[in-house]
Amino acid sequence: MKNNTMNETANKEVTPSLLRYIYPDDWDYKKKEENPIDAEEIVEAIKNGKEVEIINAVIEGPFILKSVNVESKVSIQQTKIRGPLDCSYSTFKKVLSFENSIFETDATFISVLVNKDIVLNNVTFSGVANFSDINVTGIFYSRSATYKKQTIFVMGDFKNRIELDKSKFEGEVNFRSARIGNNAEFIGANFKKGVIFNSSNIEGSAFFKSAIFEGEANFGSTQIGRNAEFDEVNFKEKLIFNNSHIKKSASFKSAIFEDEINFGSTQIGRNADFLKSYFKGLVIFNSSNIVGSAFFKSTTFEDEVNFVRARIGINAEFTEAYFKGKAIFNAIQIGGSAAFFPATFEGEANFGSTRIGSDANFAGAKFKGEAKFGNTRIGGNAMFIGADFKEKVTFNSTLIQRESHFEKTIFANDVIFENTSFETIYFGEPETQFNAKIDLRGCIYNRIFPVSFWEQLTKHLDPYDRQPFTQLEVTFRRAGMDKLADDVYYEQRRLESAQKTLCTTPGAWLLDRFLWLVTGYGVKLYRLGLLIALILLFGTIVFNLEGAVKPVEQILEMQMPLHLSYMEAFWVSLNTFLPIEISSGTNWIPSSNIIRVLGIRTGIKVTTVATLLELAGWIFVPIGIAGISGMLKRQNNTR
Repeated sequence: MKNNTMNETANKEVTPSLLRYIYPDDWDYKKKEENPIDAEEIVEAIKNGKEVEIINAVIEGPFILKSVNVESKVSIQQTKIRGPLDCSYSTFKKVLSFENSIFETDATFISVLVNKDIVLNNVTFSGVANFSDINVTGIFYSRSATYKKQTIFVMGDFKNRIELDKSKFEGEVNFRSARIGNNAEFIGANFKKGVIFNSSNIEGSAFFKSAIFEGEANFGSTQIGRNAEFDEVNFKEKLIFNNSHIKKSASFKSAIFEDEINFGSTQIGRNADFLKSYFKGLVIFNSSNIVGSAFFKSTTFEDEVNFVRARIGINAEFTEAYFKGKAIFNAIQIGGSAAFFPATFEGEANFGSTRIGSDANFAGAKFKGEAKFGNTRIGGNAMFIGADFKEKVTFNSTLIQRESHFEKTIFANDVIFENTSFETIYFGEPETQFNAKIDLRGCIYNRIFPVSFWEQLTKHLDPYDRQPFTQLEVTFRRAGMDKLADDVYYEQRRLESAQKTLCTTPGAWLLDRFLWLVTGYGVKLYRLGLLIALILLFGTIVFNLEGAVKPVEQILEMQMPLHLSYMEAFWVSLNTFLPIEISSGTNWIPSSNIIRVLGIRTGIKVTTVATLLELAGWIFVPIGIAGISGMLKRQNNTR
């Protein structure tokens, strides 16, 4: 027959298989303290294999249950446990529950094995809660729990998920080297002190949405098998995520980081989403690897940002981002496109040695500090439409494989395009502004629009180098715009001429001035034609004078008139001028008579004028031939 003893007031039930205390709900704390349960009684019942159910009670005395194999269910709810609890090295084969209970002193679960669930919802741990090396086959429930002192989960092994949503941790929390076989849920949790997850392994997803970390959060070398969700989280102290591995996506949307964060060498298998997040301290993503895309849209960075040698497999989106400190993206590799429109950079922006597989869009971006794009490689288009560069900007040794757009771009300071390679480059006239020096040495491109913008470029060219003019000339000739190419060449020679002086290099200066005046450096040959026409006209007038010529006696034996017509005088002038003889005008030779003008003797013989004509011919005819053939100009190999 079953031994059944029932206390109507305390609701106590003791049988060979059960120990039950259910205190009435209307008992106040004083009455429960007047009727405490001895912890030793509970321990003995558990050791004897009894199922234990205690509700709304007070347990007094040390609760020591070490190295015990517990076969039955243990459920202690809405109960205050006043003495220390120690279940170390014990095995619980059924559900272990302390739901809604209070531990007034330390609770120790070192190396405990729980074959089913452990339920700690709404539990308060007033002392240290030590779950080191715990092994839970079921689910670890601890929702809305309060941990007032240190909480230790070091090397814990949770075969299934853990749920600590809305729990409050007033002391340090340590999950170092813990393993969680499924999800880790900390939604809305509050961590007052430091949190340590480094070297832990969460095989499912980690949920920390709306959590608050008031102390340092250390997730270094953590493994997360699926997603890491930290949306709307507030990190008041340093966040460490370096060397971690998140196999799927990481989400930190609308998160607030009040101190330094470190994602150095972190591996993220899909996307990293930091939409509308706020970073107050140093941001480190150096050598991180994001296989998918990185989203930092509408984010604010108050301190330095470091993405040195980071890898982003698809797209990097920083649209409307605000960088108040240095933005360092040296050697970052972006497989797809990079979007920084219209980002604001108050400090230095360094994209040196960056590799972008597709488009780089900086349209409308504002660079208030120095901007560096040296040795960058952009596989698609480079969009700087409407960008504003307040300080020096460098594009030296940059390669842009498709179009480069600088329409409405403003360069308030020096611009360096040294050894830059463009496919097609677009400027906007007059919207694009260069207000300081432009270095175009070694810069190459296949097309430039609008073509009239070359004057703006060359106007600000400093230091001077011949190559930028050569490149412009080649580009225009290849496009069939020879007139523009000649204008570029003329401007180049004009600038080089300004560097010569009569005092230092008189010979070179005189030759340069002569070629400029006579031929326009070989591209304004109409000047030479006009000069030759004037010379021939002068000769015609002279040889038209009476007695200016005489017949060639070997050819003409008859008496000829000594006053030639203007046409005959022109042929004599031309024949005298040309270095070679032509058939026209050969019947006459200049006389040695003195030239008279309006009856006044000038003292100049006709033969003297003829000699000057011959000398002019020997000088200007070869120059004309050289100009027409292009020998006076630098010859370029068009591609």
